[in-house]
Amino acid sequence: MSLNSEIAWMKDPDLTQIPEYKLLFLQNMFFESKNYHGKELVPFFLSLAAKSKNQNISFSEAEIETIVNTMKKYASAEDIVKMNQVMKMLKNRQPY
Repeated sequence: MSLNSEIAWMKDPDLTQIPEYKLLFLQNMFFESKNYHGKELVPFFLSLAAKSKNQNISFSEAEIETIVNTMKKYASAEDIVKMNQVMKMLKNRQPY
């Protein structure tokens, strides 16, 4: 995602029902995940899960689906592939 699209997705009208702190948490997660690849993602997401629990942040399945679908509208093909990988990992880890 370019800098403009990184900001634009958070202002998409489809996200008006999702609290901004949740969007910011996901935005930060996405930025941090760019530094990890393949097997490095597993420990990253385990630490992220702990971080979300410590901050008392959770997402419903509907929120996650809405957020990811919205982010994909603004993402590059490479970013979409990474989002799909993240979603696959999250689905194997439920609950959110």
